[in-house]
Amino acid sequence: QPKMTPEQINEMVAKLAARMQANPDDMQGWLMLGRSYKTLGRYDDAVQAYAKAEKLINESPDLLASYAETIAMAGGKGLAGKPRQLVEKALKLDPTHGHSLFLAGAAAMEAGDNKKGIAYWEALLPQVEPGSEIDQMLRSGLDKMKQAK
Repeated sequence: QPKMTPEQINEMVAKLAARMQANPDDMQGWLMLGRSYKTLGRYDDAVQAYAKAEKLINESPDLLASYAETIAMAGGKGLAGKPRQLVEKALKLDPTHGHSLFLAGAAAMEAGDNKKGIAYWEALLPQVEPGSEIDQMLRSGLDKMKQAK
């Protein structure tokens, strides 16, 4: 299958955005647009698209974590505020959700709450492949948090 050019991808996303203006109640479409913008690094646009699908997002830990991450990337201010609230909501739906545990640990670390950060990341460790890049990163972060306690 031939690879799509960046221009073709941008054109497809622009068509989807236009379709969403004509169908503002299409939650799945807004999600798709949000994901597309996020992939393209257009975080502010992604946040706006995700916001239109919040009703649907609030039911899914995966979507809540992705939305939280996107807001943090758009704002450049870390996970404080709404991103952290979204992650907490995701963990209420699924206390073992990997992406949410990761973000919750990072948010706790940012806030200087090493005890909470350690708890989140220690809960995540059994879910990652031993020796993998994420495993090593988590263990390094845990060591730093434990030393700073």
